[in-house]
Amino acid sequence: MTRESNAIRVVIADDHAIVREGLRTLLSDEPDIDLIGEAGDGEEAVALVGRETPDVVLMDIAMPALDGVAAAERIRKAGWPTRVILLTSAIGDELRLQEALDAGVIGYLLKDVSRDELIRAIRSAHGGAPAFHPAVQKQLLRRAAGERFPHEDLTPRELDILKEIARGKSNKSIAYELGLTEGTVKGYVSTVLSKLGVNDRTQAALYAVKNGLVG
Repeated sequence: MTRESNAIRVVIADDHAIVREGLRTLLSDEPDIDLIGEAGDGEEAVALVGRETPDVVLMDIAMPALDGVAAAERIRKAGWPTRVILLTSAIGDELRLQEALDAGVIGYLLKDVSRDELIRAIRSAHGGAPAFHPAVQKQLLRRAAGERFPHEDLTPRELDILKEIARGKSNKSIAYELGLTEGTVKGYVSTVLSKLGVNDRTQAALYAVKNGLVG
């Protein structure tokens, strides 16, 4: 397909070849989008941006060598005009979102985003408009209003426990996965339920899924 002369120049950065292939296929039919390169980790992504100065980078948040947030921060500090859209399997916690915003990203989307939503996000980012997943928008609005999500009061370890609960893991399995004793996990579970204001593990799991804490 012939590309428009003013097509949006895009780079894909993801450590999974199958994900890059999927994104490549999604973008291939858009005459106003020109995929000019791919990277398998954050270091490669930063180097590629430095060489090609694309308009937009679709950047996986979890990559070896250098993750997406750190790569976005390097791009920002270098002063390159490239817009960064982070792609993630789960929205994650408030701290990670704040790190991404501080790194200057213009988009934060789940990897299960539809083709039309992704194309729209790329065009929006190219035009300087933010492209955030609805769950992220909700967090930003609540934070602006001075409100907090209950899970924002969880410690990193408690958040790990919540994610494992949401995946249907038993206390024994969680203990094995995180290198803890069952008694310690039981204590963490009780604390998590209390902080979230829920009565049981099922409600905690539903809370985690609803708020995008697990994929």
